[in-house]
Amino acid sequence: MLLDNYARELLPLYDYAQSEYLVSGEAAGHSYTTRILVRHPIDMRRFNGRILSEVSHIWGGISVWRAYHRQVMRAGYIWVEIDSQAPSALDLVKNADPERYEAIHFVNDTLASEFKSTIPFTPNPTPETLAAEYDEFKERWWEATPQSFEIIAQVAASLREDLPGLGGSAANTILLAGISQTGGLTRRFIERYHGVLRGENDAPLFDGYLPGASGGDALPDIDVPVIEVLGEAEFQSVRWPCGVSGQVRGLSHRRDDSDTFRLYEVAGMAHRETRRMSAFDVDRLKNSPLPSGANWSSFPNTHIYNALLELLAEWAEGTASPPPSQVLETIGETDEIVRDDVGNAVGGVRSTHTEAPTSTLVAATPMGRPSWYHGNETPLTDDVLRKRYGSVAGYRSEFGRALDKLLDQRLLLPTDAEELRLDAESVNF
Repeated sequence: MLLDNYARELLPLYDYAQSEYLVSGEAAGHSYTTRILVRHPIDMRRFNGRILSEVSHIWGGISVWRAYHRQVMRAGYIWVEIDSQAPSALDLVKNADPERYEAIHFVNDTLASEFKSTIPFTPNPTPETLAAEYDEFKERWWEATPQSFEIIAQVAASLREDLPGLGGSAANTILLAGISQTGGLTRRFIERYHGVLRGENDAPLFDGYLPGASGGDALPDIDVPVIEVLGEAEFQSVRWPCGVSGQVRGLSHRRDDSDTFRLYEVAGMAHRETRRMSAFDVDRLKNSPLPSGANWSSFPNTHIYNALLELLAEWAEGTASPPPSQVLETIGETDEIVRDDVGNAVGGVRSTHTEAPTSTLVAATPMGRPSWYHGNETPLTDDVLRKRYGSVAGYRSEFGRALDKLLDQRLLLPTDAEELRLDAESVNF
């Protein structure tokens, strides 16, 4: 099943259209043909000169579009999906319509479905066992798609010129983002390929990177900006109750700020958002268990991502620098997160959900798959709310101060702030 239909029904609302292209070349010494999917303003005079690109997830799906699509279309970006990972391109694109995509081929013919059958599972594992199995599994991902990084580079180079039939689409600024597995792919491109795969006159192919919801050792400085974003759900200490290895183990991913690097760890943020669920998500989670008294989280992952996208684009274009890195408070040098009096994470990027809380947030729901991907929240009792805020007016004052601080830091966009204000109007106790 093709998973790139997420929010496709919103394209007409924003006056956007979708185009697709087959691209061919040679990578890792062998020929390939694959697809790129492009979503763009119908009136290309609205194009802001920025392209946000992502690689389709190895299991299929477009995590970046899912998180960023409203800001992409509000601001006039072009979004490009690059189907460079052979297992998903062959299994979930080509096999979805074999006649249409007959030409798609890679040097490796491993399918995504073959990987799913080999996901490691050890009953009652130790954290060390989980981590080792997960790392071994990731290495097999890379081995199955040896042409991916050269394909990404070749597509990026081509985006500096107009796409066929789409005049005015040549990019001034090209950004590569990823979330979860593709966040790891973006990190790997930064670490191993950014300095090697270059454009004309040794120029960088990408003007900035936004890896998210992934992990690993601290990223190096490169000659373009990098903003790394991690929700608390990526920490091993948060995922461990779910029996899932964390992307972040310990604090080895942290490093000092530089002229081209920032790290934002976000309190309360789950791996996947449930604030706005598609019909597919609703159906997928309808029978998933939740802890007693809890609801799926209303935490706005997308609002954080939207703001970071604009910060990265401005930084890449030299018009503004982002605020300093913000990291969660942990116990000593461990990845065990410090909690406040209602159980929410302390430190990191704040939100109205953590600065003016009305619930206790759990960033990874320990109820099996697919629940662990998502966060849940348990409402605070009226007595707790009255003790904390005194009155609804007191709550709204604290909420407003938190919102203004986020706007001042540019970690929230004004349009998204108004959506949160509407939420606050409905709070009563």
